[in-house]
Amino acid sequence: MLLCSIFLAVRPASSSTPPSSEALLGAGALWAANGGKKAAYVDLYDNLIAYPNPLSNPNTYLPLKNEVISVLEGEGFTVDSFATIPENLSQYNLVYLEAYWALEPADEPTIRSYIFNGGGVLVWAGTICYLAYYSKTLNAGSDLSAVEPWFGASCYVNTGGTAYVAVANPLGTSLNLGEPLFAGPGYSYAGITNMSNDSQVVASWDDGSTFAFTHEYGQGRVYWQARALEPSTQQLPGSNGALSLTLLGGFDYGVAEPARVKVFAELRDAVTMGPISGASLTIEVFDPNDTLWVSAGMVETVYGTGIYEWDSPDTVANMNLQAGVYLAQVTASYGGSFASEVMVFHVDPVVNSAGTAMPLFYLAIIVALVLGEILTIQLLLRKASKARKENST
Repeated sequence: MLLCSIFLAVRPASSSTPPSSEALLGAGALWAANGGKKAAYVDLYDNLIAYPNPLSNPNTYLPLKNEVISVLEGEGFTVDSFATIPENLSQYNLVYLEAYWALEPADEPTIRSYIFNGGGVLVWAGTICYLAYYSKTLNAGSDLSAVEPWFGASCYVNTGGTAYVAVANPLGTSLNLGEPLFAGPGYSYAGITNMSNDSQVVASWDDGSTFAFTHEYGQGRVYWQARALEPSTQQLPGSNGALSLTLLGGFDYGVAEPARVKVFAELRDAVTMGPISGASLTIEVFDPNDTLWVSAGMVETVYGTGIYEWDSPDTVANMNLQAGVYLAQVTASYGGSFASEVMVFHVDPVVNSAGTAMPLFYLAIIVALVLGEILTIQLLLRKASKARKENST
């Protein structure tokens, strides 16, 4: 699979106040901690240093770690960083969950009990999915029903566009109702839907999905936010804007195969070779007659990973695809830069016992003949049986 990354960012030197989304993140941390000021930060950088994962480079996440610590310390927190969930959570008022691969469904009872007994948890972006599904890759399920009682929602979605403040002065901030919080390219950012009745949405995306919300469970509190870093300050050190795009997924499929066609794209900065997240990717697929079959967007598999995927709308068998070579062209755009690559995949005809391709209409004729022979034999057997009965009488 591809490398995992998030947006790298620096705060503008001319600004003495945090951007709106960071201000909301800090307020959310204070609300979840409910007056406490000691935080355990389970971060991606330390997790990848302690437990290397071929899917990602830990240095990619060091700027994120520094930024989050800056936000928390700016709100008066004392912050301890961890590669995994610390054993003694009770000594902390806030647990900030950021490291995807530090979390497993086996950890869910610990987190649930901590919240129920008065702890505060801040969950970042798609991290919640890894408490509902076991995964050490960049793919995890989106159904959050298993954690909904304490998390406060039951569905993770990919979304994007612009996020706005949904209530006036959320969590004690000076943010105004309708104030923009974040806007970025593409639709591969984190969103939450199917909110619990007792959850409070404080910010929303254009499409109505949730950008940030609060939820209380037992004596504790949960705060979730899609992201914090401002798009206007995103930059990849050393970048000149050139993109490097690599496609994966040139497989062979049988015409009767019960599988979907999949294409994956890896997008990197051509200078730093750092993965790029939040870009806009489109795919066009042409059939063996060079006719456009599909034109669609590609979705980032997990928010912040920089991994983009397209799945066919149904299985190869159900779509009755024509056998032959299909060409897929993927175009990526980010920050005014563009890249395009092509790949092919095959849909193979049915193969007979000799290993040669057999056209479907021949196969249909053979099947019909076989069925006809069976019916003929059955009729002959019935006639013979009837004759035996007549002779016996």
